[in-house]
Amino acid sequence: MLVQTSRFGEIEVKDDQIISFPSGLIGFSEDHRFVIREDEAAAPFRWLQSIDSEDLAFVMIEPHVSISNYELELTNDHLKKLHAEKTEDLSVYSLVTMAKKMEDVTINLQGPLLFNLEKRLGIQIIVQDGRYSTRHSLFAEKLKKSTPESSSQEEPENSSTSLEQAV
Repeated sequence: MLVQTSRFGEIEVKDDQIISFPSGLIGFSEDHRFVIREDEAAAPFRWLQSIDSEDLAFVMIEPHVSISNYELELTNDHLKKLHAEKTEDLSVYSLVTMAKKMEDVTINLQGPLLFNLEKRLGIQIIVQDGRYSTRHSLFAEKLKKSTPESSSQEEPENSSTSLEQAV
């Protein structure tokens, strides 16, 4: 199908590319169908473009790009909603708020998006324990490492997102 968008013009979207968010996204509950747009030149950023609203698109990124020890505790309910058997079936992304200055770019670690890309399902969850912010500096760790007093810090060994299943 052809989808008209305000950012990308008319785009071709195949049915098997459409990701369904049965509950929508927070603040956008009317929009349920999205497509992930990738552009190698913009990597590691990706776009989440609404199929239902041509003006609605979000920049997103995997959270481990910003914070090396990002962890989520997922419940069986999360897995059921995504028709997933195990956390390894899921991908995690955070929405990005762009800014003119690099140090002002933020990501929402408190409201991550969970995807089961094989089943083409997505949900947005809220991490309620206060560990994460909705406006975490995307480049905080990298900017901190580039300052003279922190240049002796070692690079973290594990820079992946950890998904733990809480039973």
